[in-house]
Amino acid sequence: MRTDKLAYLWFQEVPQGFFALIGRDKSDAEFYDFKSVELKETSFRLDGVFIPQIDDYTYFVEVQFQRDENFYARLFAQVFLYLKQFSIRKWRVVIIYPTRSVEQKNLEGYREILDTVLVQRIYLDELPSIETLEDIVGIFKLIIEPKKRTIEVARQFAAKQTPYLNFIEKVIFYKFGNLTTKEILSMLSIREEFEEELKKTRAYQEIFREGELAGFKRGIKEGLEEGREMGIKEGIKEGIEKGMEKGMEKGIEKGIEKGIKEGLLKSVPTLRELGLSDEEIAKRLGLDIQDVKRVG
Repeated sequence: MRTDKLAYLWFQEVPQGFFALIGRDKSDAEFYDFKSVELKETSFRLDGVFIPQIDDYTYFVEVQFQRDENFYARLFAQVFLYLKQFSIRKWRVVIIYPTRSVEQKNLEGYREILDTVLVQRIYLDELPSIETLEDIVGIFKLIIEPKKRTIEVARQFAAKQTPYLNFIEKVIFYKFGNLTTKEILSMLSIREEFEEELKKTRAYQEIFREGELAGFKRGIKEGLEEGREMGIKEGIKEGIEKGMEKGMEKGIEKGIEKGIKEGLLKSVPTLRELGLSDEEIAKRLGLDIQDVKRVG
């Protein structure tokens, strides 16, 4: 998932946060529908539009996390085409950057409109520290925090039992996709009763499968081959069947064991980034120190 996709997910799940971010009352979100809009007769697509249910402004929201020197040309072409097609008269554009360095450098031809009330540019790194922001805005800023800082701040949010734990979970899975749920829960100091809920999420299931399926398949294959050999040695059909049965049992056992081990080993580089030594990692994950050291 790209970082900007994570931002649009935030708009969908917590639309109140967008209105708090632009300085409006967060309760205004109940009068809006957030949509991605395909424009007719073009290949243009507006990823985020807050469409009012009452007489109010239409907000075009763009999250721009990569430099693009044609960004403003494309953005305003899309916006004005939308205004033409839907006869919109009250509108605003909100552009969210991680930092000013990402904004296109050549502003010639756009400065006049950028400096009006029609356009609001927000640079996330220039917002106050997360601790001083209202949770609903601070959690969005969590997207751009460095990894070590992300864990520290996410732990603070978890300790407060914020109602936005679901979005925090998605940010953590995005940034630390090679960690298991147990490791993430441990880092955040989240009570274990959250684990069963996290296991139901699509993000958890996808990451768990990626981390363990390969090892599981290899274990099954080895077990079946071992069982087949046992059957062949006995030289009779019953032996093959028994061997295959035993091999399947052994294969499942090996598959689970190897899958879990591979999933744990994938988390080693991230835990090193967080400052843990190989010895500490081996102890925490219950792995052999030599296996940990072999991880590049």
